[in-house]
Amino acid sequence: MSHLVWLYVHIVLFVLWLGGDIGVWLSMAFVRDSRLSFETRATIIRLAFYVDMFPRIAFALMIPVGVTLAGELGLLPDSGTLRASAWLVGFGWSALHLAALFQKGKPLALTLRRVNVAFEALAGAVFVGLGVAALLGIDLGAAAGNEFLTLPGPIARAPWFATKLLLFGLVFWIVLGIDTRFQPFTTLLQAGPQGLTPALERRVRNLTHQTMAWALLLYALILAIAFLGKVKPI
Repeated sequence: MSHLVWLYVHIVLFVLWLGGDIGVWLSMAFVRDSRLSFETRATIIRLAFYVDMFPRIAFALMIPVGVTLAGELGLLPDSGTLRASAWLVGFGWSALHLAALFQKGKPLALTLRRVNVAFEALAGAVFVGLGVAALLGIDLGAAAGNEFLTLPGPIARAPWFATKLLLFGLVFWIVLGIDTRFQPFTTLLQAGPQGLTPALERRVRNLTHQTMAWALLLYALILAIAFLGKVKPI
């Protein structure tokens, strides 16, 4: 496909990523409302789980689409192996999200969640490492002569792209924190209609407020990434 088509796909993914996630964010405003019945809140949560697939899959597919665009711009090696690997990661992570959704409440769900947590931690480290190395002018593969290890070389000549990679890595870690530290939806569902004590309602509200605050930071990073990619101010 042409560069313009890939740009269009990139924009569509951005809209699905940010728009879908804002939909989930808004659902939390209703979930924290103790005036609503448990059944109503549980229905909103289950709907939010499905809506949440749009930003998660869009995030996953940003990896191969971004690699493709960067390769065409000369910021990454124009390597079929690299592109194929990126698409494998994107589709694999998307499949993991879908499997976790449809296995929710089953024994396999815990294993899938652990795999997802490990991937988010590792992917975040890779992107942050690449971004920092490029900004500092560190050539990771000067001695090895490996085209993948020498990625910071061309990236360093485009500070906007290096910063974009750094922020993209931070997005992984913020999502990781939200997935592991704050779970207002799961907390409410596990309590059930008989377990909604005043203390638990306070806990759900606190977890929801914390999640919403971190999500706003996530949106700020996504907007900053989009700004860097479009304006290229540095």
